[in-house]
Amino acid sequence: MIGRGRRSAGCEISTPDCGAGPCAASTRAHADEPTLDQLLAEPIVQQLIRRDRTDEPAIRHLLRETAAARPPLSAKNAAPNACDPYTIVRLLHETARAWRGRYDREVRAQLPGMTRARCIVLTHLAQHEGVNQNALAQLLDARPKTLARLLNRLEAAGYIERIADPDDHRARVLALTANALPVIEHIYDLTRRLCEDEEAGLSQGEAGQLRALLCRIRSNLTSV
Repeated sequence: MIGRGRRSAGCEISTPDCGAGPCAASTRAHADEPTLDQLLAEPIVQQLIRRDRTDEPAIRHLLRETAAARPPLSAKNAAPNACDPYTIVRLLHETARAWRGRYDREVRAQLPGMTRARCIVLTHLAQHEGVNQNALAQLLDARPKTLARLLNRLEAAGYIERIADPDDHRARVLALTANALPVIEHIYDLTRRLCEDEEAGLSQGEAGQLRALLCRIRSNLTSV
């Protein structure tokens, strides 16, 4: 089993030769592989089903209608409307969407065959060595069937393997392969550089204040 992935924030990571080996996995879009937006929306759907007993087709129909009805911005950097009571929520959503789009483009350009969702699975496995599939699904708050498709892709690409649990040989746990380690290092480096770009133009005091405010918003939402 490969050891825990090493965070190397301060050094440049060489990208593995993408002309051969697992890194050269096909970049064709997989229609049955979920996007990260779908992974993030899934816990909301499941909570509405369990807590409010809302009909699942009705929830998914509402999510599709909401996404289709989202009005485009009149300008790329349009100033927020101070009278709009949803300005903060809208700005958070649009900022997160812009960041995800930037991350997707960088991943496609630098790590052929990888997606943002696959990057998240690999980095979680690096931080939780020897976890089984059900436990990983709980960590990611993802449906087991959805996660299984991602794991199958990563296993086929040679980045992970399912091995016997040393404590229970009837069970299987997930392990990273040697091929995954340089990719994970590259993911960490890419994420660090994008986070630095994200704070470009902000002073240290402004960045610290923004983090504190976002933590307070998150705390308020999770305490409900």
